[in-house]
Amino acid sequence: MRLMSQLKDGFRLFIRWVEMYTFRAIVAALLIIASIILVIEPGWLVAAVDSLRIPYAVFLVVFVMFFFLRNNYALASAGGIALLILAPGIWPYFKTASETPADVKAEKNETVVADFSVLHFNVKENNKKIATVAEAALASNADIVSMQELKENSFAIVDPLMREKYQYVLSDLTSPGFGMAIYSKYPIEKTAIIKSHDFPLLTGNIVLKKGTVSFIAATTSTPTNEKGYDKQLKQFKFIAEQSNTVDGALIVLGDMNAVPWSEQVETLLKTTQLKDSRKDLSATYPAQSPLQIPIDYIFHSPELSCEQFKTQGGTTSNHLGIIGYYNFKTPGNKKSFK
Repeated sequence: MRLMSQLKDGFRLFIRWVEMYTFRAIVAALLIIASIILVIEPGWLVAAVDSLRIPYAVFLVVFVMFFFLRNNYALASAGGIALLILAPGIWPYFKTASETPADVKAEKNETVVADFSVLHFNVKENNKKIATVAEAALASNADIVSMQELKENSFAIVDPLMREKYQYVLSDLTSPGFGMAIYSKYPIEKTAIIKSHDFPLLTGNIVLKKGTVSFIAATTSTPTNEKGYDKQLKQFKFIAEQSNTVDGALIVLGDMNAVPWSEQVETLLKTTQLKDSRKDLSATYPAQSPLQIPIDYIFHSPELSCEQFKTQGGTTSNHLGIIGYYNFKTPGNKKSFK
């Protein structure tokens, strides 16, 4: 009888051991597989979820610390492996801002000089206090200002305020959800509003004191389903095609509804040789959340160098603004849209 009792107790312990470690193995496998799937992005749904890679990475950091302190090294290790799989895609955006040219000069007590500055705002389509965006734009004193998600009623409020400082304007409000405007202190030439795949591009040249820079302003669709994801891919491809028609200095700016580590953005940069102005994460959306993702951009061509790039708040928009300071690498650049 004693032997039977011992066998039963031993079997129960074995079952508990299996259950305990099976649970840990399942959790570990799920964390690692989730990271692998996010990196691979197999399909529109995972690609959309991948925009939350940073919040997931934050969760993994907390997960690793919690189980490490509880001496559960198996789960802590699994969380660490999952984090390492994600790290290559997001780590570059957590580099310290001291690596920017502007801060290097500041350390040497040198004045940061830029040939021109560019500010971009997604103003929020139904912003009832839209004037705060115009006020922030005017206070920035940027040479070029991009605004997106404008509607006729919001444009009617913003435009008179902006024209106090910005004489040159290109706008298009004919596509619902894609209303845009470019304001400039300097002449805008060879403008065109190009429409394809249900969205417009604002294009043109701005004749600055030190040279001419071309611009493409665009905002892509939000990929909330497979159809929207496919549409966004076509839009990114179209932006790339138009960018490659420009000979010389170019900025491409707007709310792209995609994160820097997404296939869409990586492919755009690879096929155009454009560079992301970001020096660190500079997350922009949602503006009121402690956890934000970077979906607004100012890309620039190799003919330009970005001296400084940062976010700008102080408005009622659900996006933070972004502002960049740029220099022509070759003084007197004259090439542009043909």
